[in-house]
Parts: sequence; structure tokens; C-alpha cells
Amino acid sequence: MTTKRLVCLAACLSVALLAGAGRLYAEGRGDGGSRGGGGFTGGNREESNFSGGGRSVFRMQNISMSRPERLEPARIVNDNRRIEEPSRFGNGEQIRARSARIPPAHHAEIMHNDGILRSIGHEQGAERARGRYYWHENGGRRYAHYFDSAGIDWYGFYFGPAFYWTRYYGDHWWWYDPGYARWVFWWNGYWWWQGPGGMDYVYRDNNYYPYEEGGITVQKSTTVAPVSPAEAGAVPGEGKQWTSPDLQRMVEVTGSQDAAFLYDRSTGKPVYMNYLGRDVAKVRFSGGVTGQPLQILLDFKDDTYALFDEDGKSVQPQPEVSVPPLPTLPPGSAPGPASTDTVK
Repeated sequence: MTTKRLVCLAACLSVALLAGAGRLYAEGRGDGGSRGGGGFTGGNREESNFSGGGRSVFRMQNISMSRPERLEPARIVNDNRRIEEPSRFGNGEQIRARSARIPPAHHAEIMHNDGILRSIGHEQGAERARGRYYWHENGGRRYAHYFDSAGIDWYGFYFGPAFYWTRYYGDHWWWYDPGYARWVFWWNGYWWWQGPGGMDYVYRDNNYYPYEEGGITVQKSTTVAPVSPAEAGAVPGEGKQWTSPDLQRMVEVTGSQDAAFLYDRSTGKPVYMNYLGRDVAKVRFSGGVTGQPLQILLDFKDDTYALFDEDGKSVQPQPEVSVPPLPTLPPGSAPGPASTDTVK
């Protein structure tokens, strides 16, 4: 990992948007296909929003998920124990794969592999020699069991782009994130971290996101190349149009790519301003007539959405909650209790 992963809070929009964007973003004066007044004219304001052949657009997505029960301190791994990873497989072959540096998403394959889980449960009782690696292969998946000097069971999975070692404790699988010096646990398809103050964080797309009631909001930055209406095969005036509440802006979604183009209507005649994106399903507005800055919300067909200002510049969400600082030392100053849990 060449740079530290940023903790993206993505609590950018209000709870009203997370629960249902329609309550925050009015439909504006969308004509649902009606024509704008007057002819369309070109403009030269688009170039100021682009550099190097493209610009960044921040796209977000609401992902629904349930929250795990709050773990009691006695069920949380929070110690300094680490495993000395082996340098060779059981057959003597040198291990050349790299150790995972981010929470391994392909742990889901283990959780859905009943054969591996049954084998682990059966093998664990017989593999009690401390300090020894027990190597296994099941369905093309190579893994190892290590019973350490403190009586803790470790499982290393050697497949995919990187290998990783986990602990099974308190009815959960745990993995140590070296980048953030924290233990995270697996639950319902995701790695979770219970932060200070009762905040739960979910790891996804190389970020930790704060859990809000019902799910999380993830954010990605994408590069959008400038496209003119002509290049998108759009015929001005023949697409679906949405007009802002203050009547100063109009967005038209048109062409075979359902591309969205922003126009200035302040002079009464739509003047082209900016290209916002393609595969757009819906346009909404907020502000403009309430004393708040006008903002444009695009809903895309892939269930993501993006926020723009009145000039068509992508708005990056700002955090609404504080992020606990990264620890300078591994959590805990003394080894935790030895695990006596068996894999279920």
C-alpha cells in the first residue's frame, strides 16, 4: 500500500437523503419530456471545468445492510498477538504470495464453502501441537492451521491475490489491519470495526464507512471526459428536461447514452454550460429559491448518484462526524485472553 487509505465518511447528505432522496431533493419543475422555451445556443464555459482531458466526479451509492450486535469487550480481539507467517508450504515449496494489506474481501469464499468449514471444525480438535503449522487443501483452496503457544487457533488462507491469517474468537473471524493497527471482524459479508464512542464502521472499496441506520453510503471518484451534445449524438430540445426551481438552470438528458447536459436559462434562452455524465436516469434539484445554493442531483442507472453545483462542478461530500485519529501504537498494551473457541 503506497498511500494511507482515507477514511471516507460519506455522511455527506442528510439522513433524509439516505432514507429517501426525494424528501430532500425536489423534483423541481421537471417537464418529463416537455420542450424548453426558445432555441439552444452553444457556450464556452465547459472548458473551465476540465483539465487534462477530464475531471473528477464523486459518485455515491447507498448500500443497505443490518448492523451486528454490539460485542462485549470480552468478545473483542484487542491485543498485540501476531503470528509468525511461514515461509514455506507443507511440501517445502517457498511461499511467494504477498501478505494481505487490506481486509481480504475473498474471505466470503471461505464463509460460503461448507466443505472447508466442516473440515476446519473436524481437524481442529486433533491439531493441538503448539507452534506447528497444519497444511490442508480443500476444493483447490489451500489453508493452514496454527495453534500458538497461548492456545490461540490461527487460520491462514493461501489463495487469491494475497494470503491472509485470521483468528476465530467470540463466534467471529478476526483479521488484523496493519494499515490502521486495528482488529476487524467478519459479519454478514463485510469486515467491521467497532470504533470508540459506539460508532460502527464497515470496510468496503478500500475505505471504512460509518454505519448509519440501515446501511452505509459509499463514495468513489471517477474521471469524466468532456463530451459535447453533438459528440453524444444529442439533439438539443429533443431530450427529457428538468428545470431548477429558480428557473435559472435546466438539465437535459438526451441521446442514445442518456447523457446529461447543463444549460443556463438566466437570459431566457438556454445556453450550454457543462456535460454532467451518461446513463442518467433522473435529475433533481435542491435550493435555489430557499436562500440555499442551488444543487443538482443526478441519479444514474447503476443506482449511484452524484451532486453538482449550479455550474455543473461535482461536489465532494463533506464529513458530518469526527473520525477517531489513527493509533500510533497497536491497540492494547497486554495480550488478551487465549481463545478457547471452536469453529462452528
